[in-house]
Amino acid sequence: MAKYLKAKELIAYQEPKELGLSYCSVERIELNGNTRILESNEQELCLIMIAGKVCFECGAVSGEATLCDMLYVPIQSRIRLKGDGVVMRYGAPCSRQYQFRHISFEEVDRDERHKVYGRTENGTRRDVWNFIDDSFESGRFLTGICRGRDGGWTAWPPHEHGREREEVYVYFNMGEGFGLQCVYDDMEQPQVYLVREGDLVSIPTGYHPNAGSPFGGIFYAFVMVSTTEGERNFMDLRTQKIYGDRLE
Repeated sequence: MAKYLKAKELIAYQEPKELGLSYCSVERIELNGNTRILESNEQELCLIMIAGKVCFECGAVSGEATLCDMLYVPIQSRIRLKGDGVVMRYGAPCSRQYQFRHISFEEVDRDERHKVYGRTENGTRRDVWNFIDDSFESGRFLTGICRGRDGGWTAWPPHEHGREREEVYVYFNMGEGFGLQCVYDDMEQPQVYLVREGDLVSIPTGYHPNAGSPFGGIFYAFVMVSTTEGERNFMDLRTQKIYGDRLE
């Protein structure tokens, strides 16, 4: 079953089982000018900047991450964060050590990883930025950011990939706007949440379309974690046939 948590609930580290998941852990890190050191141990980590900026050091690599940037941290690594930013930390078990990467939004925005899907006339036009795709070396992660138009839908047509991947949405950069997130295996028993800045919805299984209000649309980070390490086919999914047989 999907879980819905507010931002303040995410400050405490959330184990997968607390999110209704099997693999993905989540934590909201509010630095407030302080320093935080993270040890990845047996997990690969994805850190997503959802507010402000942070300076980071991981091994011999250092730099600054700003809004919408992501950091990939391999297993058996230590990363030092300092600044005034808000960071979403995602972890997943992994058996291989890959390479640390700082993936900037600016870098993704200017190449083919920035994609536009859907149609304006049916309210499904949206931007998707794929940060960790299936060409990126990772054990389980597929991650990115999606922005829907004002009053528009994303993750449309409804699709599901519960056998292959569980997923977590965190909504940010939305100001006073809000959206509606649906999660369902059976349309007679849906879960529907009003989502705002900093909220999280976990998606262990089920179709999961969403819509943004006319006041600013919807903006969220998506993190998918493969149930089988090394199997990371982004388009290995099933659409809800009554609404279309392909993603637009």
